[in-house]
Amino acid sequence: MKQLTFTFPEDAATSTGAPFWSAPKRFPRPLQFSSSDPGHLQFVMAASILRAETFGIPVPEWAKNPKKLADAEVDKLKAKFIAGRIIPAIATSTAMATGLVCLELYKVLGGGHKLEDYRNTFANLALPLFSMAEPVPPKMMKHRDMSWTVWDRWIVEGDLTLRELLQWLKDKALSAYSISCGTSLLYNSMFPKHKDRMDRKVVDLVKEVAKVEVPSYRRHVDVVVACEDEEDGSDVDIPLISIYFR
Repeated sequence: MKQLTFTFPEDAATSTGAPFWSAPKRFPRPLQFSSSDPGHLQFVMAASILRAETFGIPVPEWAKNPKKLADAEVDKLKAKFIAGRIIPAIATSTAMATGLVCLELYKVLGGGHKLEDYRNTFANLALPLFSMAEPVPPKMMKHRDMSWTVWDRWIVEGDLTLRELLQWLKDKALSAYSISCGTSLLYNSMFPKHKDRMDRKVVDLVKEVAKVEVPSYRRHVDVVVACEDEEDGSDVDIPLISIYFR
C-alpha cells in the first residue's frame, strides 16, 4: 500500500488531467492499531478465533461468546429510512435485465401475441442507453429438401446402435464423422479403435464413455453430431439429435 500511495499520491492526476483518486477509487489510508479502539480489538479477537478454527487449535471456553446477537429493533420511521437507502443498490444491470425478461414472459404467458409484439432490448446504464428492436427470425439452414433453425432438434425413435445412427444420417445424404455427448467423444472416424463401437447401443456408450447417469424415468439421450454433405464434402450444421431409446 505504501508503494501504491508513493506512486500515486493523493493529488495524482491522469494523462487527461483528471484526478486519479476519483470514484469509485478512494485514496487508501493505512490504519494504525489502537488498543483503545473497540473495532480493532474485535477484529483481533475474530481473526484469532478464525485462524484457530482453520488450523484445528482448540478455542478456550472463555473466548467463546454464548450470546446470540440480533439486530436491534427500530421504529417504523427508522425502518423506512434504512429501506430507502437500500433501494438505489438494487437498480443494477441485473435487476434491469430481469425486469425486461419478465416483461417478455408476461407476453408469452398472456398468449395471443404476434412475433412483432416481442422486443429485444439493448441497454447500457453507464450512458444511459435503452434501445428496443423487433426480434429477427432465426437463421434458416437447408440441406436437400430439409430445413431447420438453431431452435430445432431431430428425434430418432428406437434403441439404436452407433451403426444404425450413422445409417440413419446416411439416408439423409449426410456423412457423420464425429458424435459426442457433453464433453465426451463417442465416435470419430479418424480413430480406428472407435470402429469397435459400431454395434454398441448409443445409450450404452453415453453411460460408459460420457459417464452420464440415465435414470429409469428418462426416455432419451442427446448427442451432437458433426457431419458433411456426401456429395461435396461441405460441413452441415445439423440440429441436436435426441435418441428415444424407450
